[in-house]
Amino acid sequence: MKIYVVEDEPLAAAHLIKTICSIIPDAEIAGQADNVREAVAWLSMNQPDLIFMDIHLGDALSFEIFGQTNVSAPVIFTTAYDQYAIRAFQLNGISYLLKPISADDVREAVQKLDNLRKHLGNEALMQNLIAQIKAPAFRERFMVTAGSKLRSVAAAEIAWFVSEGRYCKIVTKDNHKYLINDTMEKLEETLSPSRFFRINRKYIVAIDSIASMTPWSKSRIKLDLNPPAEDEVVVSVERSAEFKFWLDH
Repeated sequence: MKIYVVEDEPLAAAHLIKTICSIIPDAEIAGQADNVREAVAWLSMNQPDLIFMDIHLGDALSFEIFGQTNVSAPVIFTTAYDQYAIRAFQLNGISYLLKPISADDVREAVQKLDNLRKHLGNEALMQNLIAQIKAPAFRERFMVTAGSKLRSVAAAEIAWFVSEGRYCKIVTKDNHKYLINDTMEKLEETLSPSRFFRINRKYIVAIDSIASMTPWSKSRIKLDLNPPAEDEVVVSVERSAEFKFWLDH
């Protein structure tokens, strides 16, 4: 099995390669990169059977690789952060491993791939992954209560969501507010990532609701929303890098 490794931390790369070779008897490390540019160049000319890919690289998030070349192999993503899982599974993701990665983590991920290939076959597996990328099922409407009546709010009408204890509040572009019985985690999983982004624990914002942005302390970004929020809206440190990537794609 030809395996390609994308990891920018030398010690982490060495540990991962050693673990892979100890678990997969026929593993061949066909190549290795520590940045987006090198990975794009290699993958444009080569076809591995499996890719292990760190999300945070020195020059950018590895998600950029998928926009610059055709990646047709299954990918096992690795990262120290947990907020990228949804995006990872939209990009050939078979598994999502949080660092520090153990041998059991790698073994389970490879076993999952083997099981999928046995049930679907390699070609059907890749067609299934590609179909997930091309046709994700994102939520487009929300049933809400408006006084004594019910109405359906289209996702395109929504400016932002804010956590309100056990509930979440929808704020529309015309500044109407509705409580919904959803968690931020559920919303993050079902909203279109091209339109919405969860900037911190409390807020999910629509791209066209951002009126202006200001650099803030600790590499954070302060947002002015339209309609305005009642409190200060700041992109968290952990999400700032992916937020910048999201704005540019």
